[in-house]
Parts: sequence; C-alpha cells; structure tokens
Amino acid sequence: MRKLTLTRKWSIIECASRIYFSYECEKEKANTEVDGKPYFCGLIKNGKSIEVEISDEANKIYLTSSTMEAEFVVPAGTTDVKLLAVPHYNVAQGNPFTISEIK
Repeated sequence: MRKLTLTRKWSIIECASRIYFSYECEKEKANTEVDGKPYFCGLIKNGKSIEVEISDEANKIYLTSSTMEAEFVVPAGTTDVKLLAVPHYNVAQGNPFTISEIK
C-alpha cells in the first residue's frame, strides 16, 4: 500500500462546485459500487487535500461534478503519489480540471 495525496488548488473557477474524488479500492474501504466494482467516493473542497491509501497496482483517479469529469491514471509502483487538480476556465467545455503529478 502507498499513500495518495490529491490537492484541489484554490480557485475562483468552480469555487462553488461540489467536486467528488473517487478511485477503485478494496471492498472494506468502499462506500459505493460502479459496474460491480468497489469504489471510494468523497468530497474534496476548494483549496483542500485528501489523503488515502491505494494499492501498488495502477489506479484510476476520477474527479467529477455536475459540469465536468477528469481522470488520471496512477502507474503501478510503491512510492507515494502527490497529485494537483487545477480548474481551467473554458466557455466551450465548462470549467474542466487537469490533474497532474507533483514530483
């Protein structure tokens, strides 16, 4: 197991949106199910971080709201991972987030 830290950068863009963070996890840690697979889903507030334990295998991380979806694949490994989610103003696509790894 390794630690995943996801930080939602504080921004006026999407500041009032409820952004949900989810990832596939073990059945004991799950609080929802998607297509029969266990997932943890939690709210991540503007400017805050969430820290969870993930498996050493590759993991998909999702951010969703009523206006957008973003995903990031964490490669397999044993080192801790830090991610940063940043919204970008875009009239044509809503306000999509980009997720990048902090090295």
